[in-house]
Amino acid sequence: MMPRKKRFSALIVLVTLCLCVLCLSGCATAQAEIGRDGSGTITLAIDKSDGTTEQDVRERMNDIFEGVSEMSGDEYRLKLKSLKERADGFVVKISFKRIQYTKGLGDFDYMKSRDFLAEENKIAQVTNWARGRFKRYQSYSGDLYIFDGETLGNPQYAFRPTLVSTGETVSTDDFLASGGVMDRKKGQIFSFFMADFAGLQSITFSFAGKITAYGSKNIEQVDKNTVRVYPTNISAVVTTLESAERKDVSCFAGYVVFDMGMNKILLGCLIGGGALLGGFVIYGFVSGLFKRIHRSRKARLLRKNYSLYLMMLPAIALLILFSYLPMGGVVMAFKNFRINDGIYGSEWAAFGGFKNFVDLFVNPASDFLKLAKNTVILAVLKFIFGFVCSIGLAILFSYLANGIFKKTVQTISYFPYFISWVVVYNIAYLFLASDGGIFNRIIERFGGTGITWYSSPQYWRSILTISSIWKTVGYSTIVYLAGMTAIDPGLYEAAKIDGAGRCKQLWHITLPGLFPVIGIQIIFSLGNLVKDDFDQIYTMVGGNNAALSETTDVIGTIVFKSIGSVSAYSSAAAMSLLQSTVALVIVLFSNKLIKKLNMEGIF
Repeated sequence: MMPRKKRFSALIVLVTLCLCVLCLSGCATAQAEIGRDGSGTITLAIDKSDGTTEQDVRERMNDIFEGVSEMSGDEYRLKLKSLKERADGFVVKISFKRIQYTKGLGDFDYMKSRDFLAEENKIAQVTNWARGRFKRYQSYSGDLYIFDGETLGNPQYAFRPTLVSTGETVSTDDFLASGGVMDRKKGQIFSFFMADFAGLQSITFSFAGKITAYGSKNIEQVDKNTVRVYPTNISAVVTTLESAERKDVSCFAGYVVFDMGMNKILLGCLIGGGALLGGFVIYGFVSGLFKRIHRSRKARLLRKNYSLYLMMLPAIALLILFSYLPMGGVVMAFKNFRINDGIYGSEWAAFGGFKNFVDLFVNPASDFLKLAKNTVILAVLKFIFGFVCSIGLAILFSYLANGIFKKTVQTISYFPYFISWVVVYNIAYLFLASDGGIFNRIIERFGGTGITWYSSPQYWRSILTISSIWKTVGYSTIVYLAGMTAIDPGLYEAAKIDGAGRCKQLWHITLPGLFPVIGIQIIFSLGNLVKDDFDQIYTMVGGNNAALSETTDVIGTIVFKSIGSVSAYSSAAAMSLLQSTVALVIVLFSNKLIKKLNMEGIF
């Protein structure tokens, strides 16, 4: 088996080819077909060596794929499509995701040529290659390759761009000039630099477009879409852990510029959609469908009340703009999101796009089960105690006879709702501060030892629940008080005549009369069982989140922390989408259950 150190060596699809050659001790050629987005397939033709079997090849491939996965941060960047044995060797076909994101032995760019021109380091790269200067390179084995020195200014190593249209070699400045061959609307560039690939005789690159220019020391154009590159021996100082020496290193270096061809899939969809639309229009006129629609009752009502519908348009436009269009961003949950590619340009995740959801449950780093548990526990506590406190306080308000006192108490109970969580945090800090906090003073007054509240996670579920109820309970009573006003006062009068006291009136009149309101409130509250009050938790916990994360980390806080970490965007989007989906399911189920209990649902 290949040593573990070399399992990390397969860092890119093209590196995979070379390592296959080295592992199997034979010469090889490779053909890479690169698609519009940088994904594609590699076909390896490997000469047989004595004693090499198909099982040996598969084992080496598995080691290589594992190395690529670990170094690229994606275990599905490479996939073995087929391995066939022939009389003279093996033919291996490998599919790969976007080559520009498979990190490894060398630098690889696959981007729009205009974007390439906009980056100074990319321009410097082409300029340096024209002078024979190549950057330092760290190999998979830890060896350091230094190409500066003898290579700089040496025509043996330098190369300049060649224009396909004329076959002439041009200066680097003309090649990179604004409005030149690179500055084209459909222009795309693929650059590559690989080192120490003894045994690989050639690599053939095929692109989804017509080649306009290329640059490499040993390169030939096969057809309008294809070039073949041969290795160049470049002098370099190779530094290992034991020694440093100068030697010739087999390298592939260069770039290919091509005009991206038309997207045939998109073109086919447009043609197909246009054909369907045209067919529908023809059918509508021939069959009289449009005439029947025009004469229908709904159409007449629409024409009669067109002014009302026009008044609805601004509200509908705002709803679409701020509510429905942003929903398109949920596709991020199904992709390996990268800022440079954007949401829709990023590549799809594995498992048909569901890898981010699978990782939530199987990847220990996500700790999703802990987040879900904390979210649900906090929501259940707030639901149960908040629900009971709101109804109880509303009933107490209804029993107050003094109008002025009743209004004063109600106003006082409503007031915390309008206080910012930042203010609530400062109020809570007066009680919870380790040094001089009100709670600790009381505890110490009775001979106890003060508690370091902000490093004791076991107390924070209660703290968050109590602070949430204190802030919202008064405002929540408004709905129940409104429901009580809808109860027929005659029922209370009849109950008094029959000798029913306040408890029986409460049990037999007030609560049944509140059932429609209670049912709706239960539905909304159950929908929040998988939702968290991020603003409360983040404000109240603040910088102590690490110490209190055992009980206060919820889905919302993790999603917030992902801001600034591009690699976490997709995972955070998957968490949020799963959270919203579960909430929707709970709302639908609870609504159906409430209606089964003869209570009024929300729809």
